[in-house]
Amino acid sequence: MNQILAAVERFLSTSLDPVLCEPGEEWLAITPENFVVAPRGSCVQLQAFDDRRNLVRRVTAIERETRGKLVLKVSRFPKMEGTLELIDRRRAVRDNVPLRSARLGFREQFHRFLRRHFPAHKVAQLTTEADLEHSLSPAYPRALVRQGSSAWAAIGAAPDAFHSDGVLSFGLIWLDYLREREPSLSIRGLVLYLPASQAKTTCLRLLFLDPSAAEYRAFVFDDAGLEEPADLRDFGNLDTHLEQNHPRRDRLDPPHLRNALQNPEAWLESKVRRRIREIDAGLLSAPVYGQVPAFAARDRGVMDLLAVDHCGRLSVLELKAFEDVQLPLQALDYWMRVKWHAERGEFQPRGYFPSSETGRELLREPPRLLLVSPALQMHPSNERVLRYFSPAIPVERVGVGLQWRKELKVVFRSGSNNPHVHPNLPAR
Repeated sequence: MNQILAAVERFLSTSLDPVLCEPGEEWLAITPENFVVAPRGSCVQLQAFDDRRNLVRRVTAIERETRGKLVLKVSRFPKMEGTLELIDRRRAVRDNVPLRSARLGFREQFHRFLRRHFPAHKVAQLTTEADLEHSLSPAYPRALVRQGSSAWAAIGAAPDAFHSDGVLSFGLIWLDYLREREPSLSIRGLVLYLPASQAKTTCLRLLFLDPSAAEYRAFVFDDAGLEEPADLRDFGNLDTHLEQNHPRRDRLDPPHLRNALQNPEAWLESKVRRRIREIDAGLLSAPVYGQVPAFAARDRGVMDLLAVDHCGRLSVLELKAFEDVQLPLQALDYWMRVKWHAERGEFQPRGYFPSSETGRELLREPPRLLLVSPALQMHPSNERVLRYFSPAIPVERVGVGLQWRKELKVVFRSGSNNPHVHPNLPAR
């Protein structure tokens, strides 16, 4: 642990223009105000943020240290490991050449897959270029394959432990963008090319999208590059469990502003927990629970709360203090698990929302989903992704004012499941 802390301190003390980089993502500039590294348990926790992202990683080891670069081994949750680079842009010799080469290599693998499985179609476009205006990431190759006036959007995820779960968000954005850009085409839906070892999260999410909005085809590939169609029915089991609830005191607000700067999601959670009826007047002010049920992908960079309304219906609140393109689908991950336990009537027998406190039995219908963030920090692509959610998911975006640290006030509300029907949906 001391070796890791010393290496990070040494890197920062000698760097002229330090940045943080995860494979396939944009740089995040490092300053004394937005970067914290400290011991936590048996490892070291690193946190960095800007006006769009809040990144928290557990550093387990130093992979290598060279002039102008420190490569750290990091983990997000059990069995998911990867690397994170600290780079001095003024000192490092041309960086990311291996990343660019790997990205081009996977693009060619993706291209071969498309030609094998869509032999009658033409690959009209294939790119890994970033398109920040339309929130399209360079981490995933994306394509348009067409046959006459019919077409598919396609996207692939390389076997990267950190980024494969993000492919569906960018795939839906790509699909929606193509439908707007190509009004003469009937774009049937989205084809996904996924590493078999990391396909479960994406395939689970596909089960909760609206089949009337688009068709979805998922293919999984192994380490040898051999692929086969994925049967979504094989992915129905959720990694979720409910522990017995024990009464505890609610968290208190962070005592000073520095805590808010270091962990704005936790700060927002404490404000919403105390003033939850400001978010929705139909919710009971207590009890309100955080981080239940538990599942493997606990380190999501998103805070969640679970509440109940006056009728006994559960509500999932997903909280994010910064823009996050992944927010809707990360919220879906948690919502589907709450739904699973609610349908089986498991909450009250395990001590959650006891009828002695709420005065009612919990309903077993699907919970509501509220996405809560500062109004000006809502990622513009979130609405695109929500267009493809199943109508069975009652989702609502709730924007709070920029002064939420002082006063929690709702200034924006977008109703359950945007009724927008894309003008270029294919006929059925």
